[in-house]
Amino acid sequence: MLLPAVGTVRARADKISCMNNLRNLYLGANSYMQQYNQWPQVTASPAQSQQYDEAWIEALLPLATPRSCWICPATERLLGNPNYTNPQYYRADYMAFPFDPKPMTPYQWANMPWFCEKGNLHGNGNLMIFMNGSIQELNDVEQTLSGGN
Repeated sequence: MLLPAVGTVRARADKISCMNNLRNLYLGANSYMQQYNQWPQVTASPAQSQQYDEAWIEALLPLATPRSCWICPATERLLGNPNYTNPQYYRADYMAFPFDPKPMTPYQWANMPWFCEKGNLHGNGNLMIFMNGSIQELNDVEQTLSGGN
């Protein structure tokens, strides 16, 4: 009887930690834009997943956004807790969306997420963070965009 409760508490803690990671990525990207007056221009494409992830991690690392912010605790546990600081296990569990180099573009698209969780591990669709710092789950966003149908 206690085991399901522990699982529920762990799932909630993972989701909160995941949301905090998204907030830290958001703050890092915001700091980058303040410092360089543009969205980080990562040269690898999302199709080159590992290179793209690593380029984003490197872009935000100097802005107090450590590698740990890119790691979802639920994904980490599912993978058996590999040492994500070991180059063999480098990864990012969140995807950054590309924008053009114009300074205000990321602020002009309210419905375009800045970062999105790569997997749906928290139950209601991938977690996403938007230009105003709000975090939503994909299923909620789809429902809002479709008019609640």
